[in-house]
Amino acid sequence: MDTKLQNNQGLVVMVSTVYSLRLSEHLKSAESLLEAKDYVQAGEKVWGALTALVNSRFDPEAHGVDVKESRFRSLFVRYEGVEPNLRKRMKQLNFRDVGELFKSIYSLHKYFYGGTSYNATLISRNIEFFIQLITELSKQ
Repeated sequence: MDTKLQNNQGLVVMVSTVYSLRLSEHLKSAESLLEAKDYVQAGEKVWGALTALVNSRFDPEAHGVDVKESRFRSLFVRYEGVEPNLRKRMKQLNFRDVGELFKSIYSLHKYFYGGTSYNATLISRNIEFFIQLITELSKQ
C-alpha cells in the first residue's frame, strides 16, 4: 500500500477517534447539565455532540451547517430503518420531519449565544430526547 495513502487512513482514524471522544464527553456533560437545569449549557453540549457525531462518521470534517444537516439526515435515515418507533417519538414532541429536528438542535446552539429563547419545560424535554437520539445514532 502507498505510504501516503496509509498516512491519510491513519489520520482519518485519528480524527474519527478524537471526535468519538468528544461525542462521549459532550453527551455526559449534556446529561449532567440537564440534571442541573442549566439548559443553555446543556443545549450547547447537545449541538457539540451532534457535530462530533457527524465528524466521527464522515470524512472530511463538516464545517458548514448545511453539510452537517445533510450528514445528520443520512445517519437518521439509517437509524430510522432499525427503530420503528422513532417517528412516533418525534411526533409526540411535535417534530414533523428530520429537517425540523435538526433545526431544533441547531437552535440550541443559537440559544447558547442568546439568539433564541425557550420555555424551560419544552427545552428540557427536547434536550432529553436529543441526548437519547444522538446516543442511539452513535451506536449505529
